[in-house]
Amino acid sequence: MVFTTTHFSHYAVVYDPVARLAGLDRVETGLRIARAVYPDKISHAVLATANNYPDALAGSVLAYQLGAPLLLVGSSEEDQEKIISYLKSNLKPEGEVYILGGTGVISQSFADKVSTATRTKISRIVGNDRYDTSVKIAEQLKVKTGTAVVLASGENYPDALAVSSIAAHNQLPVLLVQKDRLSAAVSEELTKIKPSKIYIIGLEGAISPAVVNQAAKITGLEAENIIRIGGADRYATSLAIAEHFNLESGTLCLATGKNYPDSLAGSIYAAKYKAPIILTDSSLPAQTAAYLKSQKYSKAVIFGGEAAVGKDIVQQLRQVLNK
Repeated sequence: MVFTTTHFSHYAVVYDPVARLAGLDRVETGLRIARAVYPDKISHAVLATANNYPDALAGSVLAYQLGAPLLLVGSSEEDQEKIISYLKSNLKPEGEVYILGGTGVISQSFADKVSTATRTKISRIVGNDRYDTSVKIAEQLKVKTGTAVVLASGENYPDALAVSSIAAHNQLPVLLVQKDRLSAAVSEELTKIKPSKIYIIGLEGAISPAVVNQAAKITGLEAENIIRIGGADRYATSLAIAEHFNLESGTLCLATGKNYPDSLAGSIYAAKYKAPIILTDSSLPAQTAAYLKSQKYSKAVIFGGEAAVGKDIVQQLRQVLNK
């Protein structure tokens, strides 16, 4: 892992504990993160649309299992060419590319171009909707019976993003749910996995007690094995997740809570370094700063450019990490 920058002044080296992984846009940021995580040739790649979040929310766990970057595919020919060029240069010939979502989000013509350029196998993972797609991704993981499962809202992105790196690192399937009910597909997957524990991400405004009751009935789990983790808002929820799982990493990852692409692509990087993804507003919330001061983090990696996470936050992070 490379952290920039090092300055030489009178032969003294000043170490900057804050690094930024960013490109000119969401597609290039995804590629920048991919190169940082996997500098060598890759055997697999996972592709999701850069223009919406549902299909990719559950994809981090699969990408991490495969040792694959999670790349965001734009709709313009130029954006798509960047992905094809990366795959052509970095994907081993015997590799495989997984596309998350149907042809409405990533076209078959693009898939065909990838196939022609790389001569690798293309597999598309798609369900009838976002909830069904999360189940199809979970099925690919082939987890053991009794594996703990994460339930996160499919109606918004922050909670699933905040838990993505921890779910990926621990290989916990992420199943998307509606606020007031489990879909038939998710219910069936819970029956198959027979989880020993369920993590509900977000407070009752995101996932209601009705979902908890339904999950309990399906799995037969006692209340103490259905654990709700959440905060007053998306920023507090990301902190609550970091605190609960406490991976004891020296690294933390930071991304804007106002958009999804940077943290989507960054989830694999964070998983590799056992780092939580902490979501931030335009300035570092007081609660977040207090949490960081209380922890033993020595490095921070920001996903996205200054328009997403500004210079003021970088300065705040430096002060906190150099405490």
